[in-house]
Formats: sequence, structure tokens, C-alpha cells
Amino acid sequence: MPSQEKFEAVADLKGRLEKRSDFILASYSGLTVAEITDLRAKLRKEGSEMKVIKNNLFLLALKESEKHKDKNIAFGPEYQGTLAAIFADSNLPAAAKILKEYAKTNKNLILKAGYLDGSVLNGEGVEAIAGLPSREQLLAQIAGGINGPARSIASGMNQIIAGLARAIQAVAEKNNQ
Repeated sequence: MPSQEKFEAVADLKGRLEKRSDFILASYSGLTVAEITDLRAKLRKEGSEMKVIKNNLFLLALKESEKHKDKNIAFGPEYQGTLAAIFADSNLPAAAKILKEYAKTNKNLILKAGYLDGSVLNGEGVEAIAGLPSREQLLAQIAGGINGPARSIASGMNQIIAGLARAIQAVAEKNNQ
């Protein structure tokens, strides 16, 4: 019979999934406490949170979560062992980038799976989203895209007005002679 502690753990994970629906699963076996603390600090700077999970309880929380229950998320044998869930507010690519960079220098961190905007990702999918620009970079690109045509219109109008002013000045000088 499930213990009260397990019910509370599932409820906690379900609450996290409802609040932050996007996540990445990573194996951290072999990382030292100092390395995990360092990784958590880097993730926290990007608004993400790393939580060590019990695989079966996490799967139960996914099945109970309103945002995830219809996605048929199931763990295969490759998802056994020590796993951590990294929850992101709105910038999962930034968290994926941190994890990918950390995994380059520490082979004990392995990206296993993820979930982004209703899609289940495998390890390669998580690495692929690490290459996406961050939310701030995307907003800057959009602003630049909007600003470019506006700047061109303003420059064109300025040239028309300057040309008109030169023409009026030329006519005035011709009439004064």
C-alpha cells in the first residue's frame, strides 16, 4: 500500500508539472555534491529548477497532470537509475544549453528526455533545442526585424523632405537672380 510520503511526493511533482510544464530529464549518476550544487546554481540563474526524482513517482505525477496525461509519456528501460528533472518556466532552451555545456565537461551528466510545448523529446531532441536562441535573443531579433523597415521608411521620408527643401531653395535662388 502506498505511503502518505509517496502521495505527497506525487502531489509535489504534479504541482511542479502544472506550474512548469516543460522539463528535461537527465541522469546525474557519478556527479559529486559540489558538481550538482554548481549545476543547480547555473540553472537557477536561468529561472530553472533541478529536482532529483523517483522515476515511478514522476511517471505517476505525469499521468495525473492535466497538461501531460494525454501525451502517453512512458519511461523505457533506458530511463532507469538516478534521474533529475529540470523544470523551466518559459526558457527551456536556455536550460538545455546549460545542461549540454555542462555535459561536455562532465561525462556523468547524460540528457535522457524532455517535454517542450506538448512534444516528448528524446536525448537528441533535448540537445537540438539547446541550439535554439534564448527568449531574449528571439525578442531582440523580432525587435530588429520590426525596427529595420521603420528605419527605412523614416530615412526615405527624410530624403523626400530634404529633396523637396533643396528644390524649393533652388527655385527661390533662381527667382532672386
